[in-house]
Amino acid sequence: STVSRQLKRTLGERTLNDLGRATRLCRRERAITPFRLAVSLIESFAGHSASCIADIQRAFNALCSTTVRYKPFHNQLAKKQFPKFMQALLSKLLNELACDVLRIDPNSPFVQFDHIRIQDGTAFALKPALAGTFPGRFTTVSPAAVELHADFDLLSETMNQVVLSPDSSAERQFLPAVEAVTGGLLLADRGYFARPYFEALDAAGGHFIVRAGQGINPLILSARGANGRRLKRFDNQRLKAIATTLKRFDCLDMIVQFDGVQGPWTCRLVVHPNLKGTAPRYLITNLDAAIFTPEHVSDAYRLRWQVELLFKEWKSYANLRAFDTANPHIAEGLIWAALLRACHRALVQRRYLDSHRRQVYSSRPRHLTPYTHTSPACAGSATRTRAALLGQQRAKPHRDRISGRLKLGLQHVHVAA
Repeated sequence: STVSRQLKRTLGERTLNDLGRATRLCRRERAITPFRLAVSLIESFAGHSASCIADIQRAFNALCSTTVRYKPFHNQLAKKQFPKFMQALLSKLLNELACDVLRIDPNSPFVQFDHIRIQDGTAFALKPALAGTFPGRFTTVSPAAVELHADFDLLSETMNQVVLSPDSSAERQFLPAVEAVTGGLLLADRGYFARPYFEALDAAGGHFIVRAGQGINPLILSARGANGRRLKRFDNQRLKAIATTLKRFDCLDMIVQFDGVQGPWTCRLVVHPNLKGTAPRYLITNLDAAIFTPEHVSDAYRLRWQVELLFKEWKSYANLRAFDTANPHIAEGLIWAALLRACHRALVQRRYLDSHRRQVYSSRPRHLTPYTHTSPACAGSATRTRAALLGQQRAKPHRDRISGRLKLGLQHVHVAA
């Protein structure tokens, strides 16, 4: 009942209709109200049958017991306000239903961080007719494509922000504001490495671990091996000058100097040579070497894989893909609708488990009917049924503490409680 009340407050009929009027999706409530449209999109995206607009229209008529024809339904989706409405609804859902899933153990060195944020993006192709609005990077293979830039909060396993852009846009401009990262830890892939940004973040008191490309060539001030032994022969040399000797070491922990915006910028570089012959991995961070070992840095960067799992979930279970439409408003609106469906399922599941203090690890049902259009009795029955399924499914917390996301002292909130 607690989850049902929270959902009805966030996704209730009056709330969604008011949001539709605020975003100017509709001025008069007719057959296709904002509430009915949002609920039908969540329901139709719960399965794998929504491959075209006609599938969504049929799901709308079946759910709402109406006989709306294809043309007026298409016209409602074709409005430029449709993607604005879906984006505002996603933001509302994340703001009101998010809750912490993980916490940091007090004995972990990472307990000093208020939050751990992961920045990454995922791209997919659209219909080629949309190349003028959403140009892709690979014009021959995918002339039209979009990329979703996600600012993922690890402790709540929800998004702080999602930005949709053409795939041809540079990734670095979508990094979170420096003020938002202060007090936390930011993990980012090499596509987001921008020295001025991380220099400003360092000056503001924020912390980061970011992978850098092979083109960097900082000045090495000092270097230590995996055993902590000082390697003086690398002092005052450029990184590219010693590139051929990196394979002799399992790991190198260096203090390096870049040419910064306000003068020389000093940071830490952890190098992991790849013994299979490919390029080494460069991890740049400003974590204190006296507290965080190179293994801590490497294991923390591996947490970035959690957002990749989220992207896989979006594309596998929420119909996030290219839709058969050449209208940019419909294409963008359906992308936000797919994200709304994925976040709705995850947030409802976590809210229920949090209210009942259940210990559950990454168990994800493939179908979760929205409770907003069902009776309280049906909603309660569905909730109890899914709770029983979740209670039977377990990941392997012992393995996670050895090599998974719990290795750095993260705990599930239900275990910590």
